[in-house]
Amino acid sequence: MVIPIILAIIAAVFYAATNHIDKYLISKAVKNADYRALILVSTIIAGGVMAIIYSFVCNFELTFDIPSILLLLFNSALYTVANIFWFKALDRDDTTIVVIMFQLIPVFMLLLSPLILQDQHINPLQLVGGLLITLAAVFLTYEPTHKKFNKEKLITLAIMAFVSLAYAIWFIIERRINQEHDFNQTILWSNITLFIVGIFIFIFIKSFRKSFSKMLKTNGPKVIGLNLVNEMLNSFGGVLSTFAGTMASVALVSFVTQGVQPFAVMLMGILITRLFPKIEKEKITKTDIIKRVATIIVCMVGIGFIEFG
Repeated sequence: MVIPIILAIIAAVFYAATNHIDKYLISKAVKNADYRALILVSTIIAGGVMAIIYSFVCNFELTFDIPSILLLLFNSALYTVANIFWFKALDRDDTTIVVIMFQLIPVFMLLLSPLILQDQHINPLQLVGGLLITLAAVFLTYEPTHKKFNKEKLITLAIMAFVSLAYAIWFIIERRINQEHDFNQTILWSNITLFIVGIFIFIFIKSFRKSFSKMLKTNGPKVIGLNLVNEMLNSFGGVLSTFAGTMASVALVSFVTQGVQPFAVMLMGILITRLFPKIEKEKITKTDIIKRVATIIVCMVGIGFIEFG
């Protein structure tokens, strides 16, 4: 039981690192927080490279049914739209705040899973868990010193609610296809369809194409390198989580991963702010830290109710 928990924790740390890399990319690596270049890098370049890597993993076996490919194509388009708003949210607030709001994903998955997956049911305890997570996310927008909700944070919350909904749909569709196909084959075709979405955007949306070309001329190698590292960390995290799920219950692995990730993001944020403030600077006052720790704990309780309820 110890090994899968350790693997889940490592996966959570990988995911946390990708969150901070995303923050650096949108706030420092590209000018004026231009998400358009980042979107094309993450689709065309990262999607293409990961597709090549998984082609070797799958021994170049590309057999896949057309309905599943079309479903993954829709999923990749949804993932791309979600990433656009993810970058917008990251540009608006601290990484820790945004990632805690990201814990709305299991709430939407709880509500949507019975509609898409077989043998999925909701019980009252799980609904309580979803309510706790939602209240924790809303509490993040409250400013105790001013005794009111922060309008800017409420906008960030609205953005992250949409992102969480989109990712929840993406996760559920991915899980459904994984139930019917080999895991590596699914990842391969997920990246192929992501690459296709990127090519489509590049050809038909001029503003994205211009932004991408400008980025390549000014800061291309750095942005592309960091994005590839990001994709690999994210992929490694997914592999570790999946492998851990073969040795312990999926609920336990999911609980550990989702619970540890925001803590890891917060600790990384504090360290980066203290040691490398030019890279990223978060609010780390005593009040901010206490509020964030409290909301993360409430979210963990809520996730526990959802996973084990």
